[in-house]
Amino acid sequence: MAEHKFKVGQVVDVRASLFGATPPGPYEVTRQLPPTGMSNQYRVKSHKSGQERVVREDDLYRNDH
Repeated sequence: MAEHKFKVGQVVDVRASLFGATPPGPYEVTRQLPPTGMSNQYRVKSHKSGQERVVREDDLYRNDH
């Protein structure tokens, strides 16, 4: 499995999903988690609501703001 692309403390954006399970927007990576299938996972915390979620690396992209 490849190394994690994002680091703890990094601000990332979550892609809007078809089912809307995780609202899009800026999130801070709080933990790197083991992979599920072929994708690394992360625990992220929303900058808007403060809620934490687990998301796959495929659903994240760099926040350049």
